[in-house]
Amino acid sequence: MGRTEILLASLAGMGAAARLLVVDDEPRTAEVTAALLRRAGYEVAVALSGGEALERLRAGTPDLMLLDYEMPDMDAPEVLDLLRAGSERLSFPVIILTGARLSAADQVLGIERGASDYVAKGVDRQVLLARVRGALRDRVDTSRVLVRGRLRIDGVRLRVELDGRDVKLEGRPLKVLQVLAARPGEVLSRDQLLELAWGTTYAGFEHSIEQAVHGVRRALGEPGWIETVRGIGYRFVQQP
Repeated sequence: MGRTEILLASLAGMGAAARLLVVDDEPRTAEVTAALLRRAGYEVAVALSGGEALERLRAGTPDLMLLDYEMPDMDAPEVLDLLRAGSERLSFPVIILTGARLSAADQVLGIERGASDYVAKGVDRQVLLARVRGALRDRVDTSRVLVRGRLRIDGVRLRVELDGRDVKLEGRPLKVLQVLAARPGEVLSRDQLLELAWGTTYAGFEHSIEQAVHGVRRALGEPGWIETVRGIGYRFVQQP
């Protein structure tokens, strides 16, 4: 193992290595990606189809999945839909890998279906590793309990309670609430929310931010928890 790989292994974290699942119908590509991730200190399994990936996930969820966009049995959005069947939640980040589906529309579709990031195949290996580390770090950052007065956000169980009652809040609205509540009183721009809650800087998601904020306010029944700062973004305001 070279000096770079040793450094990356240390950055992956002490103790048990994060468990990753690489899903790609091209065996050679899958193994090259898996080998890179293993050298970086991760525990990696490989699935060669969407169906095989779903079977592996039934046996246990990984800490992160790298998912090929186009496969013979199903594409990435179909896999994500099946993972989310009956729920808006994905308990682990999914990075879509693609060699051809790089249009803005494809990226919007994948991320709106639940992917946390979108990476072109053949990207520099250090960039890919940085994206993986970032997705895992974001998961750790939000997998905790936040208590803000009468509001409780459980990032582990993906549950929100207000005055002790369950609030039905899932998917991106939940992530937006987590991001804002983690920085009470701080104004976050739309660009910052795109980066922190969607993992992208693509401006085409700005309307999705507005929808997510509207979903939070509607679910809580008290719109004052999230304040709109005109021309800039949003701020979390703890309510009495």
